[in-house]
Parts: sequence; C-alpha cells; structure tokens
Amino acid sequence: MKFLKFAMAIALLPLLAACASGPDTAATKAMANKGTPFHMALQNEYVALAMAEADEWDFEDAHYFNNKALAAARGEDVQPQPLKERNIKGDAQWELEAARQALRGELLSGAKDYAPLEIARAQAMFDCWIQEQEEGDQQEHIDACKIAFDEALNKASGMRPPLKPAASAPMPAKPLPGPFVVYFDFDSFELSATGAAVAKEAAEAAKAAGAGKVIVTGHTDTKGNSDYNEGLSRARAAAVRNALIEGGLTRDQVERSGAGETFPDKATGDGVKEPLNRRVVITLSR
Repeated sequence: MKFLKFAMAIALLPLLAACASGPDTAATKAMANKGTPFHMALQNEYVALAMAEADEWDFEDAHYFNNKALAAARGEDVQPQPLKERNIKGDAQWELEAARQALRGELLSGAKDYAPLEIARAQAMFDCWIQEQEEGDQQEHIDACKIAFDEALNKASGMRPPLKPAASAPMPAKPLPGPFVVYFDFDSFELSATGAAVAKEAAEAAKAAGAGKVIVTGHTDTKGNSDYNEGLSRARAAAVRNALIEGGLTRDQVERSGAGETFPDKATGDGVKEPLNRRVVITLSR
C-alpha cells in the first residue's frame, strides 16, 4: 500500500471506520468449496492476500482478492489477472507478461490436476506480484511475491508427469504443411479471431502430420525501441504457443522465441509501422 494512502487512512480514521471496511474474510475462508482441490487451494491463497491488504488499509485490493476467493469457492474458472487491468509501466510489463504466459501454459498443461496446491500458489502470487508492481513503492513486497511465484511455478512444472511413449507402429511420412502466419495489431500481443483460427488450423495440421516439434517465432515492425520490440515479439510468440496448446499440442512440443524487429517479412526503414512484419510464424518440424 502506498505511504500516502496509509497516512490518509490514519488521519481520517474515524471517518473511515464509519464509511469503509474490509471484506468478511473469515466468512469467505469458512465457505464450503464446490470445486476441485485446485479451487480449494485458490480460495485459501486469495483469502490470505485479502487479509494482508485489509491489514494495510488497502480495502479496494482486499475486496478484489476476496471476490476471487469467493469465485474459487463456487468452483468458477478464476484466471490470473490480465496486465491491462493494472497500470504497469516500463520493462516490468514484459517480465510480468512472460510470467503470466508461462503460468497459463502450465495451467493449460493440466497443472490443476497434477499440482493443484502449487499452481494455485503460483497464480495467487502472480496476482500479488502484479498488484505490488502497480503500487511500486515497496520493492521488498514486489520481490517477495515474485520469488514466491517463481518457486511455486517451478515446483508445479517439476511435478508434470512424463509424456506417454508414442505408439511403436511406424507412421507413413507425410509432407509437413505450413508455415502458418498469425498477424497482430500495432503494439499488441492479443490474438484476433482470425489469428486464433490460424493457430487452431496449425495445431490440427501438426497433429495430422505427426509433427514432432512446432517452432513459434514472434516478430515486430521497426516502430519503437528495439529492446521493447524484442519483449513484444516474445509476448506474441507466447500467446500463439498457448493457443496451440489449447488446440491439443503439448507444452513440451511447442518451442517459442522472439526475433524482435529483425528478419522482417517486408524490408522497411527504422521507425516504420508495417502490418506484414507484426507477426508470429508457426513452423512444423519432424
């Protein structure tokens, strides 16, 4: 919580007591959970965050986390918070976006089933991290959430069951289709409906052709700082990778990288917006 917010709360304590209060976290914690072990763990994690924010007089975030705990108790699909819902500035946005995409990839890989406690912890700590990063005035709190997120995600990843061996019967070789190209709006890593359809087509083609690897490479145009564009290209590649996993490919099967503004499809000068260069290329490989 920002110091100014805390100072104002102390100065206006009598008024705040009359007109503002934190959520009933005790009732939320005691609420019977209608979901899976993952939902139960998520309920407890978000209640803990709500209590911590209420103790710091940050009632807005306390209610936010408490509402996510309530949704988890009801067995609803509670997702990690999108970056666009927080005011994140500078390079931290790409670190957080990469972390969110890694978290979503693990969730899509089935971590809710094979590591429910660990992945629930990772999701809550991501939301803690992004909330503290937005406030930006308590570095030790930011670091604590980030470290807890990394530890939980790595533990969940380490619990992922090994892939089942492929059937021994040889498959006739098929020509690999592609490459497939997904295009993006300027300064965006969100898939359009068309982009999602291309990713789905690529996933189906990879399964039909028996592709062993699917290479996903993100690109940008030359508008903007080259370091910023490199981060943006990685975020685009991560978004497409997750779409391919949703389409039935495994997490280990899809490799991603970001090329930034290098290797443009259409050569331009520096600082030029070019739609053909704002893309992710999906290449199938044996």
